[in-house]
Amino acid sequence: MSTQTIAELEELANNGDVSAIYQLGKKYFYGSEVEVNFDKARQYFEQAVEKGSIGANYYLGKIFYNGNGVSTDYIKAKEYFEKSSKANNVFATYYLGKLYYWGDGVPKDYNKANEYKNSILNKPLYANQNTGLEQFYSLTDFEDSTKNYVEELQEKIFLEYKSLFGEDK
Repeated sequence: MSTQTIAELEELANNGDVSAIYQLGKKYFYGSEVEVNFDKARQYFEQAVEKGSIGANYYLGKIFYNGNGVSTDYIKAKEYFEKSSKANNVFATYYLGKLYYWGDGVPKDYNKANEYKNSILNKPLYANQNTGLEQFYSLTDFEDSTKNYVEELQEKIFLEYKSLFGEDK
């Protein structure tokens, strides 16, 4: 997470700093230190993509997938998710599979959806999420599900460490 203020990020962004542009997009997307503003988020992410940011593709995909401040456009979402997925973003890969599972903007294709699911499950962190396709693609937010799982793992690791070595980390 960025420890820079909005003003500092804006100054850096005005000087072409792609990381600052991307961080501003995320701040407006999530409403961190500012009000949620999907239009501003989209503009920052588009600038970041133009300057070579890979991560911004995922957020643009989410904006068009969910219709955040724009009309829902699964075709545009797919294009952005594909770029992000090629850069190994599992969340973008999840959404690609979801598009094919539900037939949103693409023909329904359970085999393709399953290929995307399996590419995620091949990563050790996600191996335990091997459920049926419908259950897998019915998650409302794969990011939140993953975040919760990681937090549970961190707690288990901390407790194991504590049992082996005492109170302090």
